[in-house]
Amino acid sequence: MARAVVARWWEQALQWEEETIWPRRLHQVAGGDAGGDLERWRIVGRNAVVFPEMVAVADALLDPAMAELVWADSGAGRPRALPADGLFCRRLGERLGRTWLGPLAAADHGGPLLAWMDSVIRLRRSTGGPTGYDNDPWWLRQEHHAATMAGQLRVLGKEKKTTAKTPWPCASL
Repeated sequence: MARAVVARWWEQALQWEEETIWPRRLHQVAGGDAGGDLERWRIVGRNAVVFPEMVAVADALLDPAMAELVWADSGAGRPRALPADGLFCRRLGERLGRTWLGPLAAADHGGPLLAWMDSVIRLRRSTGGPTGYDNDPWWLRQEHHAATMAGQLRVLGKEKKTTAKTPWPCASL
């Protein structure tokens, strides 16, 4: 679960102006310069670069006190929508040393972190999820699984071959 959460963040991180840790680590993994082949280095270096955050997220998701924060954010006995400035996401950002990440994590609807939070809430309320859903907070839907390095490199290779052989449609205009 933690790997899926952090891998999703990794895909979004290029748009995060506040993120300074991962770019620095990526350049270190690339021997000091990932700029020449950034796409490839982002694929090859992802797991090494985000490993500390994966461990921190796993620790947070296993912490009963963090599950309590999810419960409190949900309104506990008085259900409400999870707030963008909820205690859980705020505390998660603090645990990762990125206080700015909390609101971004809370706004990531449809991601594995929110799915985990929803499962925690359903378990606490003793209610089932939608048809076909399990209440197991550690179960990942297929679309939440992190892409493998091999799969991403195959896609990158195909994109480069396609780009090399096929001119941009507007090039002749």
